[in-house]
Amino acid sequence: MFTYDVQYGGDPLDKYDIKGQTDYENFILVFESFPWLDEIERSNASPGGCSPTLSVKNITDKKGLWASMAGGRNNNGYLLGYVYLKPKKSLLGLGKEKMINWLEIYLTADKQQVKEFFKIYFNKNYDQLHAEIRKLEIFGETEEQNP
Repeated sequence: MFTYDVQYGGDPLDKYDIKGQTDYENFILVFESFPWLDEIERSNASPGGCSPTLSVKNITDKKGLWASMAGGRNNNGYLLGYVYLKPKKSLLGLGKEKMINWLEIYLTADKQQVKEFFKIYFNKNYDQLHAEIRKLEIFGETEEQNP
């Protein structure tokens, strides 16, 4: 089962508008109708707030994919965040490994490409998604702070 949420531009980083269950077709309708450029302006007017973001999570396997937009009305691009479970060694590499939510963030300006990544994600073709998304320029990676 997939659920999604929205973060509006300029809102506090911990504020999420939980929308509930979705599928690819309905999520893409939301993605297409989302006022990305207006939300970028709101975000830019409220430094310290979040960028406009649409996030999806597979409740069953805890993998997530989100798209955020940054820049300005005439020059902008997407950040794509892919969240998955990754083993992490304990302190000094001793003891048991634990599973953490790992976040990789990539950059693209191609809206169609973003929609294709979501299609692959909703089809649960995670190996393909990971292979394809890694072809993009990486923005950063870290342990996810809000699983």
